[in-house]
This record gives sequence, C-alpha cells and structure tokens, in this order.
Amino acid sequence: MPDNEIMGIDVLPHASVDAFFHEVLTDALESTRVDATEPAGWYLVSLLGDFTRARLPDEPLAVKLAQSATADPGERVKTLKEVGDTSLYLAGFFAESLSRKLVDADYYIGLGRGAYAELAGRLGTTPITEVYRELAEGFPGFVEVLGEVRRRVDFAGADVVKLYEQWVRTRDAWIEKKLRALGVLVDPGVKVIQ
Repeated sequence: MPDNEIMGIDVLPHASVDAFFHEVLTDALESTRVDATEPAGWYLVSLLGDFTRARLPDEPLAVKLAQSATADPGERVKTLKEVGDTSLYLAGFFAESLSRKLVDADYYIGLGRGAYAELAGRLGTTPITEVYRELAEGFPGFVEVLGEVRRRVDFAGADVVKLYEQWVRTRDAWIEKKLRALGVLVDPGVKVIQ
C-alpha cells in the first residue's frame, strides 16, 4: 500500500479538511443524484468541516429554538443557523441510530427545515439567503447526501465483509474502488442481493 493511503483512502492529496470534504461531498451529491448550487455545496463542505471540530450541543435544539424566540434579532439568527446546521448534521450522520430513539430523523428534518426557512425569511436579499432557502426546500435530500458522506468517510473503520455485501447490493463504484485498494477481488458477475 502506498505511503499516502490508509486503508485505501488517499490522505496526502488533501491540503485541508475542506478539500477532503469537497471531494467526498461532490461524490455523494453525484451518487444520490441530489442537485445543489455551488454556494450550497460549499456551505455543506464548511458545515462538515465545522463539525469535525465542534461538539454537539447538550441542550435540546427545540428548547434552544423556543428560548431564542424573544431574543434580539441577531441572537435569533445565530440560533436558527445553529439549529438548522445541527439538525442537518444529526439527521444525515446519525439517521441509523436515530431510528432507535424516541426522537427520529424526521423530527430533525422538520426542525432543521423550519429553522433554515425562517432564517432565509429573516435575512432579506443576500447571497446566503438563497443558500438557506435551498437548504430548507431540499432538506431531506441534503440529509441523504450527508448520510452518503458519512458512509464514505466511515470506510476506514468499516467491516470489509459488510462493505462487500453493500457493494453486491448497490454496485457502487466508489465502494468497489476502496475494496480493490484493500486487496479484495471484486467479481462483477456476482448476483445482486434483493
């Protein structure tokens, strides 16, 4: 295995976290067939980068949102952005584990979509307003995109057998490439699991 790969994932060509997430996000958008404007794509790249360094809030998002209803406009905008971003990240990256909780991904989709929509309505006519509007209108699709990003970045710790089974079901070219990098012989003649 070349020095610039860890478990088949290139590590040197990415000069920054943003460059890495831009590549992965671009692949995820293509794979999920979700359309995003360039500004929205870069917003998602930035969001992913931010969550590599940030801690998820301890306070429930709905409580935080309700408490900010009477806050000054600047604080309300900040809270709406935080609720939208956190909801998108949680629903995208943790949808599987949320399905076993009282509050599931649909809850976060509704909360995040509403936060972004209100945010777009509060900001007037600015370039970022259009990004928030796009995120609100396409929230479920962007959740799917972040789920795909998670699947792709979680590859290094994944079980190779599960990855192979996933490839057999989906025939995803990205998974095939990573399996081959791990030395797995991938046979295109294997039947798809229904």
